[in-house]
Amino acid sequence: MTVADGSQVRLADVTEATPGTIPATPTFQVMRYVDSDLRVAKQTDVPNEVTPDLNVRSIVDVGRSVAGSINTLLSFGTFDTWLARLFRSEWSSDVLKNSVLDKTGTLENTFKHGATSSFLRYYGVRWNTLDLTLRARQSVQANWGVMGIGSPTPTSAIISGATYTNPTETPVFNAALNVGALALGGVTASPKMQALTMRINGNVRQDDVLGQYEPYGHGLGRFEVTGTMTTYFENLYAYQAILDHDDVGLTVPLTDELGNSYTIAMPKMKLLDGGPRGTGNGNAVIMDVPFQAYYDATSAATMSITRAVAP
Repeated sequence: MTVADGSQVRLADVTEATPGTIPATPTFQVMRYVDSDLRVAKQTDVPNEVTPDLNVRSIVDVGRSVAGSINTLLSFGTFDTWLARLFRSEWSSDVLKNSVLDKTGTLENTFKHGATSSFLRYYGVRWNTLDLTLRARQSVQANWGVMGIGSPTPTSAIISGATYTNPTETPVFNAALNVGALALGGVTASPKMQALTMRINGNVRQDDVLGQYEPYGHGLGRFEVTGTMTTYFENLYAYQAILDHDDVGLTVPLTDELGNSYTIAMPKMKLLDGGPRGTGNGNAVIMDVPFQAYYDATSAATMSITRAVAP
């Protein structure tokens, strides 16, 4: 036997026309990623029965579901389908806004064992969370949380008629050269940021029923966007906005070295807390400012992403 090599594990994705049904002759998109713990999550129960000899009499297999995280680096055009699933929406004129569509996909992991391969597939997968992390002088991280309905029996063969599209080749965004001026709307002077984290959470829930081993389905929860800005303390404007509970907006422009761009916009949000804190000798005074975006009637969304291909 040949031990599977982690650097050769292929992660591929295809959209499901019917949620929970793997397409018959799928055209898989091979995905770029850093690491993943996607798997079948097995649930067991150890009955708490009293026995005179103090032994455990049974361990019960009670269910299966699919869950995990996929850690990636953000690059233009690579994850547009995943973003649409997370936003429960469609790109329209290169703009994506959160909506209420139910969108699922099938994921496939291929593990190579020399001359043979193992295929693990997961169906009815929904994109539930995305953690975006921008830190000075680092690549932009995009880490996804997914949950699915189930997984067919592992096999050593591809799906008959399946094809695979090569991964994208666009450069990874970095938080140094690729981030434009971050605009904090509603604040007289936008503070300079050391780091910015955002979490998009679809609050998908798992629905279980009697007589069924896998989840019956998923329920769609409220679309929530939260995060934290780590800013330098240069003036009182942002701090006053915190104290006054003002409405502010945040625009994050990202442009890669080829000229492709995303503009992430949260037009209406609240700065939930924060204040200047001394960090000791030889360090700048900073503010860690948690925030939450909420519905903006003008844009008819909580968050939007606008994409532009390099001219």
